[in-house]
Amino acid sequence: MRAFNRFYTEQIGALDDRHEGLDLTIAESRCLFTIDRLGGVEAGALAVALDLDLGYVSRLVSRLEQAGRVCRTPDPSDRRHKSITLTDRGTRLLAEVVDRSNARMDAQVSDLNRSDRARLLEAMEVIYELLRPKVKP
Repeated sequence: MRAFNRFYTEQIGALDDRHEGLDLTIAESRCLFTIDRLGGVEAGALAVALDLDLGYVSRLVSRLEQAGRVCRTPDPSDRRHKSITLTDRGTRLLAEVVDRSNARMDAQVSDLNRSDRARLLEAMEVIYELLRPKVKP
């Protein structure tokens, strides 16, 4: 399992200093993706969604804000709370990450025939089913 994890993290570029060759870490990329998916979120909820320490998420958001990729807007009903959203620059950068990630995946399977692609997808589904966190009753 550890050998597979090492292989796969290398395949997807998870250990690269710059995610998808961009001026962005993989953690920052995940942060942008999650902010986009949630459509504006407070730091605490973002930390929960990312399953990361709140202090680390605050530092990530600060770096993204300084780079003009996100903005924090005070909540009109409680100015102590701030909603984090993507800026236009952040939205364009996220689109570039997605495009490059898709291109990487396409390149990884380009030499596989239809049958092997189906086997790969089936294996991924099994791994996901067996290892995903289970909801406790």
